[in-house]
Amino acid sequence: MPRSLTQYRVFIGSPGGLEDERKGFRDKLRQFTTRHAEPRGASFHPVGWEDAIDGVGRPQRIINEEILKQCDYAVFILHDRWGTPTGNGYSSGTEEEWRLAEQLYNKTKIRNIALFFKDVDPRQLRDPGKQLKQVLAFKKKIEAGKKHLFKTYAEKDAFYELLDDRLAKWLRDHEGRATPASSERLRSPTHATLSDVAPPASRGAPSPGFDYWIEEARRLLDAAPPDYAGASFCAKKAEENADSDIGWAEAKNVRGIAHSFLRNLTESIASFSEIAERFEGARDLDKRVWQAKALFNKGLTLGQLGRSHEEITAYDDLIARFGTTSELPLRELVSSALAYKGLALRQLGRTEEEVAAYGDVVARFGSASELSLREHVAWALVGKGFSLGQLGRTDEGIAAYGDVVVRFGSASELSLREQVAWALVYKGFSLGQLGRSEDAITANNEVLARFGSANEQQLREPVAQALINKGITLFELGRSQDAITVNNDVVARFGSANEWPLRERVAAALFNKAVTLSELDREEEAITVYSDLIARFGSASEFSLREKVAKALLTKGLILGQLGRSNDAITAYNDVIARFGTANEKSLKKIFAKAQRAKERMIKKSKGSRSHGKRRKK
Repeated sequence: MPRSLTQYRVFIGSPGGLEDERKGFRDKLRQFTTRHAEPRGASFHPVGWEDAIDGVGRPQRIINEEILKQCDYAVFILHDRWGTPTGNGYSSGTEEEWRLAEQLYNKTKIRNIALFFKDVDPRQLRDPGKQLKQVLAFKKKIEAGKKHLFKTYAEKDAFYELLDDRLAKWLRDHEGRATPASSERLRSPTHATLSDVAPPASRGAPSPGFDYWIEEARRLLDAAPPDYAGASFCAKKAEENADSDIGWAEAKNVRGIAHSFLRNLTESIASFSEIAERFEGARDLDKRVWQAKALFNKGLTLGQLGRSHEEITAYDDLIARFGTTSELPLRELVSSALAYKGLALRQLGRTEEEVAAYGDVVARFGSASELSLREHVAWALVGKGFSLGQLGRTDEGIAAYGDVVVRFGSASELSLREQVAWALVYKGFSLGQLGRSEDAITANNEVLARFGSANEQQLREPVAQALINKGITLFELGRSQDAITVNNDVVARFGSANEWPLRERVAAALFNKAVTLSELDREEEAITVYSDLIARFGSASEFSLREKVAKALLTKGLILGQLGRSNDAITAYNDVIARFGTANEKSLKKIFAKAQRAKERMIKKSKGSRSHGKRRKK
């Protein structure tokens, strides 16, 4: 689905002895991003001390400055080790990282902190030793402070499940400006201990009823941090005390949501199925809405299990039952089901059917006046255009993008303006694919004219991309100086931005500018621009930025070699080797290998030149 991704950097802090958890942490974030976050416009990027750049100074300072302070979330794991002093007054690196994370959280620089303790063998507790004593003292302090809640686990697989739950919560926090979906979709429950759940009671006082328990369940779903078990507990009590079908359905729905984030997906699906079955044939609007919500949530949960075919079946069931309804709550759920059906079809590689699903959204709701439905239509048209392009039906894709502009070009709502901006960006790209370069430039210029002065992040990203695309097209047309001017505009507008998508586009602009300068035989200027790129993004952990840095270093080395500056070229190659020698990514491995070969050739050439000079001297 064509969209920008919001990347969240997640720091992991731990002492030694938890290498399996650290590796699994990275794997889990990548899996979760691929399966769940990317389709919803987000990604979770793992960072830790492994990502600290080589630098002068105290290693822990480098981790603090270059890694932790740039993160959105922090995860800490402790077992039976505390670590060693860092040389800055702290008893261990983990303690220093924890203190800094707390400070950043209090200043709202970090969104959330998750703390986990791995169970210790009871035999160790008899004679804990200095390291374990420090861990136990820290845990006791956390319990006494009641500021931070934590989870304990026995085996690494249990940690991965707990981490999955936390990522699901963070993804739900992200959603709100992401994919079109019902406001009643699976929401993120929140954490508290079960002691927070128990009602105040006195001897002889009446037991709390439905209203109390459902309110507690909602509170746990909306508070931070989350407690899925607590929400399920309260919802079960509410279900037992429900005095109406609607109350029972609300409680059952909350239980289904809680179970989904507890990874009890079978129980979650069963809860939603019960609601749908109980209201079979109902005529009352509230009951029909609850049945539709249950079918939608069932579909989402099946998608979490990777059971995409069954997910689509649930959406189709919802659409078949309520597709002709006139009530807005049901129409919103139908359009959401069609949109998510399109995503599920995309994951299955069934692109033609995906296009049809998006077309169905437009056919059913294209004339709707309600904002929620207009958002779905705009989103579906952009998705349709993108998928048509993948099928090679580029002209039809361009028409779909044009339809977005015609329908919503004068809209004032940010959600619609964002879709218009991306539609124009993708339209320009598609026109370029057809060789219609001037038309492509016109489309990119329209993005700049409409949204170039916007301050909203959702609009700044397509503006940056439009400029990048325009620069590439100008370069291909031989208008190199104009291309340089456009790339300079990207850096001037977004060079100080902290958001990863904008940083990525600044790096692309600098790289493209350097390539253009080199094509104009302005090698010294090209070297300066490559150096600027490396200075700006040399410590970045995002793959796209690391790849740009690696390419910049390699190309800089090649140009220096061509200019006869052998020592400077070898220095650039050594920098590639030092930075990316342990990289696992295929493209970085290739760049590393090229740098090694170029360095060897340069050394061999230098030795040959010295040897030749000596023979001439004789």
